[in-house]
Formats: sequence, structure tokens, C-alpha cells
Amino acid sequence: ADLELELCPERPPVPCFSDEIQQVILNLIVNASHAIESANENRVDQVGKIVISTSCCDDMVVMSISDTGTEIEEAVREQMFEPFFTTKELGKGTGQGLAITHDSIVNKHSGQIKVESVVGEGSTFTVRLPLTLDPKEESAESSTA
Repeated sequence: ADLELELCPERPPVPCFSDEIQQVILNLIVNASHAIESANENRVDQVGKIVISTSCCDDMVVMSISDTGTEIEEAVREQMFEPFFTTKELGKGTGQGLAITHDSIVNKHSGQIKVESVVGEGSTFTVRLPLTLDPKEESAESSTA
């Protein structure tokens, strides 16, 4: 797949556990590449696209990772963040990537994650991270990314 970056040039520092956010991004890119591989299974000449974009909205930084892979059915979207849930064949996935991603974004960073998926177009995962830490969290070890 081709990878495109659309990064906001005026992005302020984001208080976060940078290693965990890097893992989140890696998990979402790997899942996007698998979805593109599935969508292009019988079309060798087809190249998919992954777009990573960032923006700021109020007191949040927003990161979206979009792909031109297969759509995610509603029934799957309802379970996709549960540990060990996978739609991948045996040996291809453990069902941990999105569970870890959700835990990191929602529980450790007080952020949000959502997914939108359209038949024939692919999916977009949107991550929202607060630009300020909750006072109770400021004592936790963190870094800015």
C-alpha cells in the first residue's frame, strides 16, 4: 500500500506515553494493511492506500488512519475492541492489537477511539487525545509526542 501523511504543522505537544502511542499507530497500520491485502486478494495490479492525518480540535489532538481495504461489518465493530476477538485466520492475528489500542487510548490517556467503515471504500480509525492531563494523572510518568 502507499502511505500518505497529512500532518498538522501547528500540532502542540501531546502529553502521553509515547511508546504506547507508537504501538497504537503500528497496530492500526498493520490492521489497515491486512484489510487492503484482503480487499485486493484477486487483483495483483491494485495498490491500496493508507492515509494518516492529524489535526487539532478544541483541547484535543485528532489522528485518523484511513485505508482502502475491506469494510468492517457492524457486528464486528461491536466486538472489535474485546480481547482475543479476531476475524483473521489462524496464525494471522491474536485479537490483541485493537484491545491494547483501546486500553491505551481510553483508559491510559483519557482519549477516544472510533471507527467508521463504508462498503467499497474502506475504514477510518479516529483517535482523539486530550492536550492536557487530568490533575490526578499529572504525577504519572509521561512524555510528549
